[in-house]
Amino acid sequence: MSYATENKRPNPMSMALAIGVNGSIILAVALSPVVVEQIKRDPFIGEAIDIEPLPPKADEKKPDTDTQPINDDVYVPPRETDTQTDNKNDIRAGTTETDTFSTVDGKGAGEIRFQDPVVEPPTPIFRAASRDPRFARDFQPDYPPGLLQKEIEGSASIRVLIGSDGRVREAQVVRATHPDFGRATVKQALKAWRFTPAMRGDVPVEDWQTLSVRFTID
Repeated sequence: MSYATENKRPNPMSMALAIGVNGSIILAVALSPVVVEQIKRDPFIGEAIDIEPLPPKADEKKPDTDTQPINDDVYVPPRETDTQTDNKNDIRAGTTETDTFSTVDGKGAGEIRFQDPVVEPPTPIFRAASRDPRFARDFQPDYPPGLLQKEIEGSASIRVLIGSDGRVREAQVVRATHPDFGRATVKQALKAWRFTPAMRGDVPVEDWQTLSVRFTID
Protein backbone atom coordinates (compact mmCIF):
# COMPACT_ATOMS: atom_id res chain seq x y z
CA MET A 1 0.00 0.00 0.00
CA SER A 2 1.28 3.37 -0.77
CA TYR A 3 0.50 6.59 1.04
CA ALA A 4 0.33 9.83 -0.62
CA THR A 5 1.25 12.97 1.30
CA GLU A 6 -0.81 16.03 0.64
CA ASN A 7 0.85 19.34 1.30
CA LYS A 8 -1.61 21.82 2.77
CA ARG A 9 -0.85 25.52 2.96
CA PRO A 10 -1.36 27.23 6.35
CA ASN A 11 -4.34 29.45 6.79
CA PRO A 12 -3.26 33.07 7.18
CA MET A 13 -6.27 33.97 9.25
CA SER A 14 -5.49 31.30 11.86
CA MET A 15 -1.93 32.49 12.23
CA ALA A 16 -3.00 36.08 12.63
CA LEU A 17 -5.56 35.11 15.23
CA ALA A 18 -2.98 33.11 17.25
CA ILE A 19 -0.47 35.92 17.15
CA GLY A 20 -3.11 38.40 18.26
CA VAL A 21 -4.20 36.29 21.20
CA ASN A 22 -0.63 35.74 22.41
CA GLY A 23 0.22 39.41 22.03
CA SER A 24 -2.86 40.42 24.03
CA ILE A 25 -1.83 38.13 26.86
CA ILE A 26 1.73 39.47 26.92
CA LEU A 27 0.48 43.09 26.81
CA ALA A 28 -1.97 42.45 29.64
CA VAL A 29 0.77 40.98 31.82
CA ALA A 30 3.12 43.87 31.06
CA LEU A 31 0.50 46.54 31.88
CA SER A 32 -0.83 44.93 35.03
CA PRO A 33 0.12 46.88 38.24
CA VAL A 34 2.84 45.36 40.40
CA VAL A 35 1.72 45.06 44.01
CA VAL A 36 4.61 45.24 46.45
CA GLU A 37 3.79 44.53 50.04
CA GLN A 38 5.99 46.48 52.45
CA ILE A 39 6.77 44.58 55.59
CA LYS A 40 6.86 46.79 58.63
CA ARG A 41 9.22 45.79 61.44
CA ASP A 42 9.59 47.16 64.91
CA PRO A 43 12.71 49.31 65.48
CA PHE A 44 15.59 47.40 67.14
CA ILE A 45 16.64 48.72 70.56
CA GLY A 46 20.10 47.57 71.73
CA GLU A 47 21.35 47.46 75.34
CA ALA A 48 25.05 47.61 76.29
CA ILE A 49 26.28 44.80 78.48
CA ASP A 50 29.62 44.34 80.23
CA ILE A 51 31.74 41.58 78.84
CA GLU A 52 34.26 40.16 81.27
CA PRO A 53 37.72 39.63 79.78
CA LEU A 54 38.81 36.08 79.31
CA PRO A 55 41.21 34.80 82.00
CA PRO A 56 44.82 34.53 80.84
CA LYS A 57 46.10 31.16 79.91
CA ALA A 58 48.24 29.24 82.37
CA ASP A 59 51.38 29.61 80.28
CA GLU A 60 50.66 33.22 79.33
CA LYS A 61 52.49 35.86 81.43
CA LYS A 62 50.90 39.16 82.32
CA PRO A 63 52.70 42.02 80.58
CA ASP A 64 54.69 44.23 82.93
CA THR A 65 53.19 47.71 82.57
CA ASP A 66 55.49 49.28 85.17
CA THR A 67 58.58 48.95 83.03
CA GLN A 68 59.31 50.55 79.72
CA PRO A 69 61.40 49.06 76.94
CA ILE A 70 64.92 50.37 76.89
CA ASN A 71 66.64 51.00 73.62
CA ASP A 72 69.94 49.16 73.64
CA ASP A 73 71.40 51.77 71.31
CA VAL A 74 70.98 54.57 73.89
CA TYR A 75 73.82 54.91 76.39
CA VAL A 76 72.59 55.35 79.99
CA PRO A 77 75.36 56.59 82.32
CA PRO A 78 75.62 54.91 85.77
CA ARG A 79 73.79 56.59 88.62
CA GLU A 80 75.98 58.66 90.86
CA THR A 81 76.08 58.52 94.65
CA ASP A 82 73.60 60.80 96.40
CA THR A 83 75.09 64.12 97.44
CA GLN A 84 73.73 66.70 99.86
CA THR A 85 73.26 70.34 98.95
CA ASP A 86 72.69 73.41 101.06
CA ASN A 87 69.64 74.62 99.17
CA LYS A 88 66.42 72.88 100.14
CA ASN A 89 65.04 73.41 96.59
CA ASP A 90 67.89 71.48 94.96
CA ILE A 91 67.15 68.08 93.43
CA ARG A 92 69.34 65.11 94.32
CA ALA A 93 69.94 61.96 92.32
CA GLY A 94 68.69 58.79 93.90
CA THR A 95 65.51 57.46 95.42
CA THR A 96 66.10 58.07 99.14
CA GLU A 97 63.76 60.57 100.76
CA THR A 98 65.09 62.84 103.50
CA ASP A 99 63.55 65.39 105.82
CA THR A 100 65.14 68.47 104.29
CA PHE A 101 65.77 67.65 100.64
CA SER A 102 63.61 66.63 97.71
CA THR A 103 64.47 63.52 95.75
CA VAL A 104 63.99 62.37 92.17
CA ASP A 105 64.96 59.21 90.36
CA GLY A 106 68.33 59.46 88.62
CA LYS A 107 66.82 58.55 85.23
CA GLY A 108 64.27 61.36 85.35
CA ALA A 109 61.33 59.35 86.69
CA GLY A 110 59.68 59.78 90.04
CA GLU A 111 57.85 62.40 92.03
CA ILE A 112 59.54 65.51 93.42
CA ARG A 113 58.52 66.25 97.00
CA PHE A 114 59.71 69.12 99.17
CA GLN A 115 59.64 69.19 102.95
CA ASP A 116 60.29 71.99 105.37
CA PRO A 117 63.58 71.74 107.30
CA VAL A 118 63.43 70.93 110.99
CA VAL A 119 63.94 74.09 113.02
CA GLU A 120 65.86 73.56 116.23
CA PRO A 121 64.53 75.47 119.25
CA PRO A 122 66.84 78.19 120.58
CA THR A 123 69.23 77.18 123.36
CA PRO A 124 68.02 78.49 126.74
CA ILE A 125 70.13 81.19 128.36
CA PHE A 126 72.44 79.98 131.14
CA ARG A 127 72.92 82.07 134.30
CA ALA A 128 75.66 81.00 136.72
CA ALA A 129 75.06 80.49 140.42
CA SER A 130 75.81 83.38 142.80
CA ARG A 131 76.39 83.68 146.53
CA ASP A 132 73.23 84.20 148.54
CA PRO A 133 73.67 87.52 150.41
CA ARG A 134 71.51 86.23 153.27
CA PHE A 135 74.32 83.81 154.22
CA ALA A 136 77.25 86.19 153.64
CA ARG A 137 78.35 86.09 157.32
CA ASP A 138 78.76 82.30 157.07
CA PHE A 139 81.19 82.43 154.18
CA GLN A 140 84.44 82.86 156.13
CA PRO A 141 85.76 79.56 157.58
CA ASP A 142 87.05 79.26 161.15
CA TYR A 143 90.73 80.03 161.48
CA PRO A 144 92.77 76.87 162.13
CA PRO A 145 93.87 77.10 165.85
CA GLY A 146 97.45 75.90 165.25
CA LEU A 147 98.06 78.42 162.48
CA LEU A 148 96.40 81.19 164.48
CA GLN A 149 98.72 80.60 167.43
CA LYS A 150 101.70 80.76 165.11
CA GLU A 151 100.20 83.82 163.43
CA ILE A 152 100.45 82.25 160.00
CA GLU A 153 98.28 83.85 157.35
CA GLY A 154 97.38 82.38 154.00
CA SER A 155 94.62 81.48 151.52
CA ALA A 156 92.84 78.55 149.95
CA SER A 157 90.98 78.01 146.66
CA ILE A 158 88.39 75.25 146.33
CA ARG A 159 86.19 74.01 143.53
CA VAL A 160 82.57 73.43 144.55
CA LEU A 161 79.56 71.82 142.89
CA ILE A 162 76.48 73.94 143.61
CA GLY A 163 73.26 71.93 143.39
CA SER A 164 69.93 73.05 141.99
CA ASP A 165 68.83 73.81 145.57
CA GLY A 166 71.74 76.22 146.16
CA ARG A 167 73.69 73.92 148.53
CA VAL A 168 77.27 72.71 147.99
CA ARG A 169 77.28 69.04 147.06
CA GLU A 170 81.02 68.56 146.48
CA ALA A 171 84.17 70.51 147.39
CA GLN A 172 87.74 69.98 146.19
CA VAL A 173 90.91 71.85 147.18
CA VAL A 174 92.52 73.47 144.15
CA ARG A 175 95.42 75.13 146.02
CA ALA A 176 96.18 76.27 149.57
CA THR A 177 99.15 77.93 151.26
CA HIS A 178 98.75 75.38 154.06
CA PRO A 179 96.74 72.12 154.08
CA ASP A 180 94.85 73.27 157.19
CA PHE A 181 93.52 76.28 155.29
CA GLY A 182 92.22 73.98 152.54
CA ARG A 183 90.54 71.56 154.97
CA ALA A 184 88.90 74.41 156.93
CA THR A 185 87.52 75.95 153.71
CA VAL A 186 86.08 72.66 152.45
CA LYS A 187 84.42 72.01 155.80
CA GLN A 188 82.81 75.45 155.87
CA ALA A 189 81.58 75.19 152.25
CA LEU A 190 79.81 71.89 152.79
CA LYS A 191 78.24 73.06 156.04
CA ALA A 192 77.24 76.69 155.60
CA TRP A 193 77.72 78.06 152.08
CA ARG A 194 74.44 78.88 150.26
CA PHE A 195 73.93 80.08 146.71
CA THR A 196 71.25 81.20 144.33
CA PRO A 197 71.26 78.18 141.96
CA ALA A 198 72.28 78.42 138.34
CA MET A 199 69.45 78.65 135.80
CA ARG A 200 69.15 77.37 132.24
CA GLY A 201 66.17 79.24 130.98
CA ASP A 202 63.59 78.80 133.75
CA VAL A 203 65.04 75.54 135.09
CA PRO A 204 67.54 75.44 138.03
CA VAL A 205 70.64 73.36 137.24
CA GLU A 206 73.93 72.39 138.89
CA ASP A 207 77.02 74.56 138.45
CA TRP A 208 80.72 74.14 139.19
CA GLN A 209 82.59 77.19 140.54
CA THR A 210 86.02 77.92 142.00
CA LEU A 211 86.13 80.27 145.03
CA SER A 212 88.97 81.59 147.14
CA VAL A 213 89.20 82.46 150.83
CA ARG A 214 91.90 84.50 152.62
CA PHE A 215 92.95 83.92 156.17
CA THR A 216 94.26 87.06 157.93
CA ILE A 217 94.91 87.96 161.58
CA ASP A 218 93.38 91.30 162.59
